[in-house]
Amino acid sequence: STESYREKALRKFKQQPLVPVGAAATTVALVIAMTKMRKGQSNSFNNWLRVRIVAQGFTVATVVAGSWAYSTAKPIAELDTTANQDKAAQERAAFEARLRLAEEVTRSE
Repeated sequence: STESYREKALRKFKQQPLVPVGAAATTVALVIAMTKMRKGQSNSFNNWLRVRIVAQGFTVATVVAGSWAYSTAKPIAELDTTANQDKAAQERAAFEARLRLAEEVTRSE
């Protein structure tokens, strides 16, 4: 496909907007937990690891829900395919009409 990495990422983010939010929340919780571990604050460290688990679970749940929703939306893609086929048939008919016209002009000359 001619889609760049950035375009693909934006399209995926639009399809499932909660996934990047969950991934960011997981990353932030993990970074904060690491800083708490370095400072020796074990209770706070454990709490932030629990927050990370919840955020990670949320992210996985949104991926699964988005995949399920996307799989049920497949018939729309089939409609796009039939629309493309109709467009191709119209273009073919227009080409044949131009070809017939060109043949008539050639015969008359």
